[in-house]
Amino acid sequence: MFVADAHCDALYRMAAETGQERFVTMETLRAGGVGVQALAMFAGTDENRGFHRVGPMLEALRAFGAPVLTGDLPETPPREPHAVVTVEGGELFEGSVDRLRELDGTVRVRMLGLTWNFENELGYPALGGAKEGLKARGRAFLREMGRLRILADVSHLNEAGFWDVCEYSLLPPVASHSDCRWLCGAKRNLTREQARAIIERGGFIGINFCPEFLHESGAATIDDVVRHIDALMELGGENCVGFGSDFDGISSAPEGLSSPADFPRVLEALARRGYGQDQLEKIAGRNLYRLLRRTNRA
Repeated sequence: MFVADAHCDALYRMAAETGQERFVTMETLRAGGVGVQALAMFAGTDENRGFHRVGPMLEALRAFGAPVLTGDLPETPPREPHAVVTVEGGELFEGSVDRLRELDGTVRVRMLGLTWNFENELGYPALGGAKEGLKARGRAFLREMGRLRILADVSHLNEAGFWDVCEYSLLPPVASHSDCRWLCGAKRNLTREQARAIIERGGFIGINFCPEFLHESGAATIDDVVRHIDALMELGGENCVGFGSDFDGISSAPEGLSSPADFPRVLEALARRGYGQDQLEKIAGRNLYRLLRRTNRA
């Protein structure tokens, strides 16, 4: 079964040379049946974040070894692991649309998370408490993203910014790695209203495997992943929900779900819950791939 994952931080872990074990590799992707893995370029957590971080991550992308899908995506998804490039944190571009164009011309950016956990030139983060929406520069970025066919990723964006994306984006909104706030109160999770808005607009929600987003206790199992998928399905999200693991970006993972090799365990748990083959294929990867094909420029 074709599997696709909307978010991981393998490139940052490679480029930062932290010495931490990396869980997203070509071997674990093959073991999990992953045909498309979104590899995020992340500006970093320190004050020295900006466009100079692109070079080391491009080197990491080459070293990772997955062919990068830079052109229009074919109707049939790949069987072997391929990569698409995303950006986590618009501060990477330091407010410059020209830099966005430059990176897109090099690797074909598929999604851009307008913020990470910091306020930047584009908007405000979910964790910051700001009530303002996107800044003028953020709306300018959205216009250019529409022209370039780059999806707006709202996973780290504050609520007012989220609703601005829903209003101004020419493409459906994406929450590449977020869960349900009505099941677990983490501020990075989506409210019911936000989840419904993404579903109604034909977007995508990737379930994040971070235990703190899955269960109030901070400990989680595969059953908790299933619980969040169930909740989105109850809202009508059959064509919207999928995986956004955040592997290599999370400090721990649910029991029994430590790398992409374990994606089949989630699908097996869903099958035991009564999900049919078509539903399983959508959740596994078809929903994400469908939306990525919306970024085709032809």
